[in-house]
Order: sequence, then C-alpha cells, then structure tokens
Amino acid sequence: MRKTTLLLTLVLVPLSGLLQAQQQDSIAATLGYPEMIFYNAKIVTMDDTSFESRVGSIVQAMALRDGKILATGSNQAMQALAGPETRQMDLKGRTVLPSFILTHEHPTDWAFAEPEPMRRALPEDNDFLIVRWLKGTAQEQLANWETVLQEAAAEAKPGQWIWLSTDLGPNYEHAAEVWEWFPKVVTRERLDELVPNNPVRVKKQWPLSSVINSKAWEEIKKVYPEEDDQGAIPDRTIEPDIIFQGRTALLAEILKAEMELWAAHGVTGFGSSTYTAHNLQAIAYLDRRGEMPGRFAWGYRGRDFHTDVIRYLAGLVGHGTDHFWLIGIQPPQSGGTCTSLNASPEVKAREQCNFAPGTPNRATLETIIRAGGRIATMHSGGDQDIDYFLQAILKASKEAGMTMEDIRAKRHAFDHSSGAPRPDQIPILKDMGMMVSMLNTMLWENHQSYDVSTRVRDYGIEYANWAMPRKSTTEAGVMSTFEIDRPMPHKIFLFIQKGITRFNDQDQRVYGASERTDRIIQLKSLTTWGAYYVLREDVLGSLEPGKWADFIVLDRDYLTVPVDDIPNVKVLMTVVGGKTIHLMPSVAGENGMQPVGPVTWETKPLENYYAP
Repeated sequence: MRKTTLLLTLVLVPLSGLLQAQQQDSIAATLGYPEMIFYNAKIVTMDDTSFESRVGSIVQAMALRDGKILATGSNQAMQALAGPETRQMDLKGRTVLPSFILTHEHPTDWAFAEPEPMRRALPEDNDFLIVRWLKGTAQEQLANWETVLQEAAAEAKPGQWIWLSTDLGPNYEHAAEVWEWFPKVVTRERLDELVPNNPVRVKKQWPLSSVINSKAWEEIKKVYPEEDDQGAIPDRTIEPDIIFQGRTALLAEILKAEMELWAAHGVTGFGSSTYTAHNLQAIAYLDRRGEMPGRFAWGYRGRDFHTDVIRYLAGLVGHGTDHFWLIGIQPPQSGGTCTSLNASPEVKAREQCNFAPGTPNRATLETIIRAGGRIATMHSGGDQDIDYFLQAILKASKEAGMTMEDIRAKRHAFDHSSGAPRPDQIPILKDMGMMVSMLNTMLWENHQSYDVSTRVRDYGIEYANWAMPRKSTTEAGVMSTFEIDRPMPHKIFLFIQKGITRFNDQDQRVYGASERTDRIIQLKSLTTWGAYYVLREDVLGSLEPGKWADFIVLDRDYLTVPVDDIPNVKVLMTVVGGKTIHLMPSVAGENGMQPVGPVTWETKPLENYYAP
C-alpha cells in the first residue's frame, strides 16, 4: 500500500504542475498572448473607488494586449503568460501610475500659446503664415516687438498672415509686466501703421487676447461675413477657423504635437470644448487616421443653441470613439463671478451673474437641461452664480419631468471651483450627483484677477476656504477632479503639491489650510474621479484588466517622496492604449529602444525640465 501511494505521489505531483502550466498556456492562448509585459515595477493600480485615502492594489507586473490591460499580478505570474512574440520591459522598480485626466483643459488653445507645437508641425517655408515669438524680459519684449513685426512684414508674401506672440516665461515671471504694457502700445491703429498690407495678429499669449489689424478683419469677414469689424470676434477662432481655414491636416498636426507635449508630462486625457468647428474637424481627422496621442472628451460650446440642436446633442452625450467622445454641453456664457461675500463697491461692480434669473444665458442653460443635456466643461466663478446654476438644474429638470435619480444620472458639473462650492452648497451637490473640477493653479498664482491671493485681498480670508475645497467635498462624497487651465504642462506635479500644501510661494502664505488633502486624494482627482467626469470610468482611471492601457512611468516614487520633492517628479514614459507616446532616452537605452515623442523633436522642449 505504501509503495502504491508513493508511486502515485511521484506520478501525480509532476502531473499537477504540468496540468497547471497547461492550464495557464490554455488561458493565454484563449485570451491571446500578451503583446507586452512590464515587470519589476511598482504599479499603483488606483482600483480603490472609495473616498478614502487608499490607492488599492499595488502589483509588480502588467500584461497588455490590443491596447488594453490583459492581466496584472506578480512578476512570475505575468511572465508566465508570455508567448513567443511577447516583448518584455524591465522597469527596474520604477513607479507606474494611470496617466492623468484633466477635466478642464484647452489643448486647442494651448497649441497657439506655447511655441513647440507650431515649431514642430508648421513648415518654415509655408506660404500663408509667418510666426514670431518675442524673447527676453517684459521690457526687452516691449522694446523689440515693433522691430520684430516689421522684419517679419519685410519677408511676407502678399496676403500672408503675420503672427506675433509675447512670452510670459516658463514661470509666468514676465506676465504682470507684459499685461501692463501690452494694451497701451499694441493697438489696431499702430498695427495698421506698421503693417498696412498683410493681416496681423499680435497675441498677449494668455489670457486669450490679442490685437489684429484691419487687413486681418478683412480675412475674418470672408469666413464670418456677419461679424462687425468694430466688435470682438471670439479670440480663439482666429487661428483654427481663419488662418488655418482649408488646412485641416496641418491644423491636426499642430494639435497632435500639443497633445504629445502634454503626454510627455503625464497628461493623456482632456475634458474640454473644442471651441471651434475646425478644431473639432481636425481632432476627428486625427481620430479617423488612428493618430490621436491622447483622449479628448469634448463639450459643445458652439453658436447654435436652438432646442432641436440641443436635443440632438443631448442624445449624443457619452457617444463617440475610444479617443474622441461628447461629454456635455455648456451655455455660450460661462458661470459668472458674482459672490455672496461683501466687498468694496468697486469690486462688487466688476462681478457678473451670468445665470441670474431672467438673463438670456440663464434661459439657454435651462434649455440645455430641459432638453436632457449634461452640463460639463463649463467655466465658473463665484458662489452666487453657482446658487443660480443649481436652481436652474432643479427648475428645468422638474419642468422636463425628471426625477432626482434622473438628475443624478446626468452627472452635471462645474469647473474651476474658484469661489465655490460654499460649505452649505456641498450637500446639495452630493444629493444631485454632481461633480466639481478644481483649479489648484490659483493657489500658485498671485498676478491674476481671479487667483486666491487677489480674491482674499478683495473679499477677505473666508474666500480661501471656498476656493478648491477638495477636502470638504471628498469628506461629503462629492468627486472633485483636476485641471491646470494654463499652457503649463511642465508644472503639473507642482500644482499637485499646491493642492497638498495650499502654500503660495510668491507671498509665503497658506490659503485655506483646512482644505489641504494628501497626495492620494490629489491622485484620485487626476485618475479615478477624472474618468468618472469624462463618462469612461469603465475603461479609464485605473490599471485593471479590461481597461485601456493608459499609464505613466515615473523617475521616483510619487507615493513616498517628500512633499517638497513632488514638483521634481518627471515622467519617463507615457503609454496610451498600449502605444508609447513618450519615452525618455535613459529608459529607451536600458531596453534597446529608441526615444519617442517630444524628446526627439529638434527643439527638445523638455530639456529644461529633465536631467540628462
């Protein structure tokens, strides 16, 4: 008997191992062998969906196939799935996160507010546009702008546009002075004197504003004949709809370069309006060709808000492709700046209540909601206008026969959170299933009319707790998401840190200390909750089997580095749908690969931020 048992043991033990191996091979063969395995890493999956400060599972390895995550687990388990053609990449212990989703960003604007995309995509010998960027201090730019403009005009062909922009500096160090002198010296009359025979656009860079000459107005009226040349054509339409009219493929290349630049800093998801029809056409052009370097969740902000148009759009919310889909509609005027706080008569006189009852914009807002639309990608300002916004949702939804569950299913949202929600508004947001996109950038700036430091000066210290109240919303179970809303992708980890500390380096003050959160809550805003905002939580926001393989590899461990070191975190690799969009030379060299993305561009836009 003992001999029989021993014999069976000797036979069955190896057989069980063989059966296990065969079973694993069978699973891999059924699902398909992985195309790529990343191993020896710290992969932070972000699969915890709670409002707690937890990231969920952390694993060593991840297998990809067909642009999605096939499996996650230990090095041994993932490498056992490898097939004969599976490529494997040793990440040498580096941290991997889901790539970031910014829920209020303007890549279609930023493409013309930072030089790299046009330098990358626009041929120097083109016959329709001459581009010049001013350099130096604000005073040097003031001294040189006319000379630079006239030199460009001397080179210009008949009818060729001349485009000139100021440079605010990588830290906006020139901004205050540039904004001071710009409107005083750059006028239509002066542009007509300097360049009478070619259309001219001179940009202040940001905020979106510029001055154009009379020849430029002639070009605008060819596209928009109804426009009054004494009025103000929407500034963001000039490049895509006027200068690049009829050049969809070239506009698409510029927008692609812009999204590649953001991907190199970890951002691969954008929630934004396209703002013009031609931008939408250019992104759709990239999408059809399989060339999107990110995912664009767009909101409608066109010119036509007739009820039938809104009904059609409302029916399309959530629909699109894997890289380009509709997530909402916003009225022509964003939320206003009016607040319930007391301030001087001068400050109160500058406030605008865009959603006040009886205003045309309020009527459009209610039309969108009544037609079944979702409000998203919408700028907002003060708490009083958010009161009106909430009232409009309840009123118009009731008129349309919607229940509270119907309202919650819409996931209405407002962006910036620059002075709202107030503490008493947060339970209402929770009850209505709403979300808030928050702009940590305002905690860093102190030279804008709407940054926290300026608003505290105008309204008092209470305002600081109403600006980006991420802790209060999180504790109440209201999802907050993340935005930069500036052409500054290289500062994203700095803005994460600002949300953690709420410390303004420029005036050495903490604003709203009670609203500080830890790094994990900030990360959830960039990943898990961002996916929910863009209506793709089933495939985005975490690194789980079946979800899109959108992730970043970092040069240090975001979860453990000192808070003061977070701004120094760099993205070594960015993958979107299993496709490498950005790969630094150091990591490429370790794995016998070639660098990918902006690091290969001739201008090398990342060289100022990444160590050699």
